[in-house]
Amino acid sequence: MNQASHVESPDGPAPAQGAPEAPSHPLPDFSDTEKTFSHLSDGELKGAGRLFSLMGKSWLSHFLSKLGSWAVRWRLPFAEWGVRNTIYRQFVGGTSLKNALPTIERLHKRGVTSIMDYGAEAKESEEDFDRFRDEILKAAKLSGTTEAVDSVVVKITGLAPNHLLEKFNGRTIRFDEPDDPVFTRVIERLDQVCQAASESNIEIYIDAEESWFQGTIDQLADEMMRRYNQKRGVVLNTYQLYRHDRLEFLKRSHERAQAGGYILGCKLVRGAYMVKEAKRAEEGGYPTPIQPNIEATHADYNAAVEYCIDHIEEVSFLVGSHNEASVRLLTESLDRRGIARNHPHARCAQLLGMSDNLTFNLAAGGYNSSKYMVYGPVAEVLPYLVRRAQENTSVTGEMGRELRMIKDELRRRRS
Repeated sequence: MNQASHVESPDGPAPAQGAPEAPSHPLPDFSDTEKTFSHLSDGELKGAGRLFSLMGKSWLSHFLSKLGSWAVRWRLPFAEWGVRNTIYRQFVGGTSLKNALPTIERLHKRGVTSIMDYGAEAKESEEDFDRFRDEILKAAKLSGTTEAVDSVVVKITGLAPNHLLEKFNGRTIRFDEPDDPVFTRVIERLDQVCQAASESNIEIYIDAEESWFQGTIDQLADEMMRRYNQKRGVVLNTYQLYRHDRLEFLKRSHERAQAGGYILGCKLVRGAYMVKEAKRAEEGGYPTPIQPNIEATHADYNAAVEYCIDHIEEVSFLVGSHNEASVRLLTESLDRRGIARNHPHARCAQLLGMSDNLTFNLAAGGYNSSKYMVYGPVAEVLPYLVRRAQENTSVTGEMGRELRMIKDELRRRRS
């Protein structure tokens, strides 16, 4: 997405009572390529440049993504090797939790924590749902043993059948006496992973999904926050601000949390399903849930960031963004309000392999900074990678910025 600025009064609101003074260090310099790429050799940097150059060509990226998916699915010779040594190597931590550990440790040496995200897409059988739950439980257990990992991600379509999520969308779920035995199992699985996160003293992020599932997911997230967010933000729901109703929904969620006596947990993202949402709305003949333009998305996203900062003692939030303007808004707003840069309720994260200029410069500046550490077998993770490639080329245009910074750093190293 194109960057958008957000202008605020130079004085800003008064610091919250009792809030620690912000450090007097300068704000991060997101153009510092030396600091950004210090963990990469010249060869690794050139390899990343070639990959981003390829992904920047949307038609070619789309074609090769589809070809790669087909080749891996049919187990063609060298298909998995080719994927693993290109897009997979750039954006995925490893084929398993164990294989991801070297990347996790390398990030932590630079002050960056990892958010463990098992990259498998939607499942279909009860056995699949149980296996997915077990994988999340393993990640939660690992996270509780190291400061290098602070949270895990759970995708509700990995725990529940799509038709069931759609069935309950728009209906009020009775958590005391669920009226569907299959849905009872869904609630139990989600409760198990949230309890594991609570016991491991980490956070768990509930991913956002398509609008025809999201109403069900929102109710599940609210119930888990009611159970586990009494003392700290354990469970965080995801708010996709490319939807025109999400800013108001965020505010209503905060009101429910206040009434229920728990901390609201929220992960702020722009979104990942725009093409699918628009197509379904057109085919179904109903109004699209998508913002009218990119400027409206930026405006609501930045307003959501400021809303969370304004209520930082009651809201634990993650700014999940590759947009430099929104990340800069976070840093400036925290400092202006006199809020500690490492306040436990404020965190920023980017995907592994992207926007290192934001991640590492934030960490060096004393902010809570993380990478989304996607992991899993190639065949399982590839659908996720295809979706990310399409999103970042056709929607956000981040590939061009990545490539420019890589070229700048290579020129700097030669000079």
